[in-house]
Order: sequence, then structure tokens, then C-alpha cells
Amino acid sequence: MPRYFFHIRHQDGRLAEDPEGQEFADLVDVEENAMASAKEILAEGLLGGKPVLAGAVFEICDENKILLLRFPFSEAAEKPGARP
Repeated sequence: MPRYFFHIRHQDGRLAEDPEGQEFADLVDVEENAMASAKEILAEGLLGGKPVLAGAVFEICDENKILLLRFPFSEAAEKPGARP
């Protein structure tokens, strides 16, 4: 299965790189995971009293470092989805 890397682009432009990545069958599974992961990160921030990363974006790349998908955390906050 292909490996995808879920880098986080912060609102100020900083990039937190995902060094390990995860394997998924296709981009549909990747997007579902991005939704669940963004929801989890937002919830952890809220519950922990930390700043919420609503302006952050997942920049999801393949093994060749090609950007395949941008998933805004704000989209996860606005849409229903599965629990992480």
C-alpha cells in the first residue's frame, strides 16, 4: 500500500513534518483519516486549554514528496465525521 505523510502547515507558515507517514489503500481513506485526525487535534487543544489550531492545514504528500491533498482543520470543525 502507498505511504502518505500528514504534514501540518500552521497558520503562521511553519511546517511540522510527519517523518513516518501511514499506509492507506487510497485517497478516500487518506481524507477520512485527515478528518478524524484534525478533529482529534482540535478536541485535544480545546480540552487541554491550549490554543486551537483551526487555521492549520494538513498537507498530505506521497512517498515522492508530491502534495496530493490539502485538508484545512477548519473543515473538520465544520463537518460531521467519525470519531477519532
